[in-house]
Amino acid sequence: MSDKRNIQTIAPFLADNFVDLEEPIFDRDEYSKMLKHNSARLGLFEKYLICKLHDSWVIELTHDLDSLKITLNDFSTHVFADAIVERKKINIPHDKLVFPLTIEFKGELKFTYYTVNDRGFLKEIGVINVDEYLYEQVIRIEKNRIEIAFQFWKSALKREKSGENIILIVSAQELTITENQDQAWIKIFGNEYDDLYKYFKGQFNSKRYVSDYTECLKLIDEYEQNAKNK
Repeated sequence: MSDKRNIQTIAPFLADNFVDLEEPIFDRDEYSKMLKHNSARLGLFEKYLICKLHDSWVIELTHDLDSLKITLNDFSTHVFADAIVERKKINIPHDKLVFPLTIEFKGELKFTYYTVNDRGFLKEIGVINVDEYLYEQVIRIEKNRIEIAFQFWKSALKREKSGENIILIVSAQELTITENQDQAWIKIFGNEYDDLYKYFKGQFNSKRYVSDYTECLKLIDEYEQNAKNK
């Protein structure tokens, strides 16, 4: 692929993370309508779109001839678990609060990694390890093909160097999501906080922003107050 491709035309939703824009170039309302219209094709991934996986750390990113898998620690569930650990004074290390979710592309797979300069031009690079999921934009949805641009953060290997943003553009015939958060929750907490967890999931699915620690503490307070009032 040509290194003359520009993020402003390829994935304009991501552009302001790389380029100083004088005015918005992306219509988020129209994008939201497009995602809703194609919700059946997107499947479970639709509910995580538009920044709901932001800050999720990458557990594993693997590929073979016809499949690419991105396994993340779902950040929203991680933050809510962290809030429960703090509020209930539970002795669980922060890095043990892992709630995996896997995004998989299959069928006629194509993918390319890029760096982006300050003018927005994409430069193709080889396969690279990435550390943190930042954003995504669905570029194309057709009957037999889905194409998505992902933005990841790659941490520097040496302290004196800075990390960098990496773009991964993936297209394939099929996109599937495997949610393993429920199993991980039970493994970590057992059944003691089932009702709190269900309340959290209901709020998440309602489109409420629950990826903030303070908001998660409020959510716990809400649930407990509602329980008292019953």
